[in-house]
Amino acid sequence: MNLGHGGNGQSIVLTGEMYKEISEILSELASKTRARTIIFSDMNGHAITQRGVTGEIDISAMSALAAGGFSATAEIAKIIGEKKQFKYIFHEGENSNVYFSNVGDNFLLVLIFSSETALGMIRIYTKRAIDALTELLSSANEEEKKASQFVNFDFNKYLNEELDKAFNF
Repeated sequence: MNLGHGGNGQSIVLTGEMYKEISEILSELASKTRARTIIFSDMNGHAITQRGVTGEIDISAMSALAAGGFSATAEIAKIIGEKKQFKYIFHEGENSNVYFSNVGDNFLLVLIFSSETALGMIRIYTKRAIDALTELLSSANEEEKKASQFVNFDFNKYLNEELDKAFNF
């Protein structure tokens, strides 16, 4: 499964093992925060996976709106002189709160939780999950680079050998 783009625009492929690790990180986050719903998506608004109660929420719409919100706040950050986009967005409601966090430059984590849950707890455990996800995605990006270089080297070597054979009757 294509996961999005690394910092250099290179596509990151989500292997079964990576998906499992992402799922474990989100499951632990759900357990620690008791968030009602957690969504992990790319910054284009495409949901990758989710945890918790999702039947009552349009996951695709929530992911797209969260990505749009982050894009808007990135522009606000530029306007006020911030060098990077904001790390999180928090919306407080009567019964539910929503906490949006960027995961690196290319991914987004959305937590929907009860207004009775302490925001500090959400922030602490979400930061830990983001650190774990960032490390996982960074290592995946490095593995993709290595694999690409290896494939390119092998292909070039094989192509040169075949060309030599073709022209050396």
